[in-house]
Amino acid sequence: MFLTINSVSLLIAQEADSLIQFHYASLPDDSSKAIELYKKGFEERNKNIKEAFIYANACENSAINSKNNYAIAKANNLLGILYFKTGKLSKAEHYHDYALSIWEQLNNKEGIGLTLINLGNIFSDKNQKENAEQVYLEALNIFNELKNYKQKANALNNIGIIKFENGNISVAKHYFENAYQLAEQLNDYELKAFCLNNIGAAYEREKKWNEAWAYYDDARELRELMDNQTDLVDSYINLASVSLENKKTEQAKGYISKGITISNEQDYAEGKIALYELNIKFFLTKNEPDSALHYQKLFYEEKLKLVSEEEDVSFNSNNNIDVKTLEEKITTLENKNYVLYYWIGVLIVFLVMITYLLFKQKNEQKR
Repeated sequence: MFLTINSVSLLIAQEADSLIQFHYASLPDDSSKAIELYKKGFEERNKNIKEAFIYANACENSAINSKNNYAIAKANNLLGILYFKTGKLSKAEHYHDYALSIWEQLNNKEGIGLTLINLGNIFSDKNQKENAEQVYLEALNIFNELKNYKQKANALNNIGIIKFENGNISVAKHYFENAYQLAEQLNDYELKAFCLNNIGAAYEREKKWNEAWAYYDDARELRELMDNQTDLVDSYINLASVSLENKKTEQAKGYISKGITISNEQDYAEGKIALYELNIKFFLTKNEPDSALHYQKLFYEEKLKLVSEEEDVSFNSNNNIDVKTLEEKITTLENKNYVLYYWIGVLIVFLVMITYLLFKQKNEQKR
């Protein structure tokens, strides 16, 4: 099985490299190459993240060679999106900041608005909710002015997420539903799936499991139609979560297994972390502590790996980071790792105690 997976991954990489070498090399100049590579990388972002990175890196190289600021901004935007999708928030923020500075120089309002939304997503994941809402509102104003209804819907959806995370569920649902109405008018499947997913989350928070499952399943169906693999994992996570709450454990297990398979293929770290956590819950409900312990170990290994990679400071040479910034990032990483090791230690002690108590209980039953 592992050899087959590795062969598939290698074949995909070879296909992307060959396409770049033979097709895009025939384009008239580096600016044209960068824009076409951007389109291809963006198209692949939800289907195959590894292949998307190949196109994004080639896009960046062509953009730098072209000395075309528009192309350079697009390349940085794409890399920021991909690093965000793989959970590397510091790298993502770095690339989006750089793109924003170029869009502002060019006075490109659409580019500014799009980058503000991307930065808002990062702030939201970093739990900087006020900063996230502020940039989403700035983006919303820009897209209202430009009459760009797709991006207006994106901004409304993301503001809804902030309201949701602040506990304002009814207000959040209002934003999601307004965004969905625009997505329906545009017949944008990807946007519709996002909105349906978030409406489902609102119902889940209200413990309305059947309504939540229905919206989540509608989102899954659209994502399967589009072959959006990483977003499909998110749908499986949500469907599994609701199924567990609804005591449908075997249904949940099916969703978890599908999600883990895709997450491993796509190297989708955040997906794996969420699914391992659900598997812990699943095996505890099945009274299988050994299996739960196995997934607890995988959960913390993936968490530690993600923290280490997220704080990686090896950016490309076209962007400058001073020594002080490097030292601060290294210190932050060390502190995060110490905290993580502490909690792993606590977990180990806790699991040893559970094992001892179970062993003691079995011996008492034998007597």
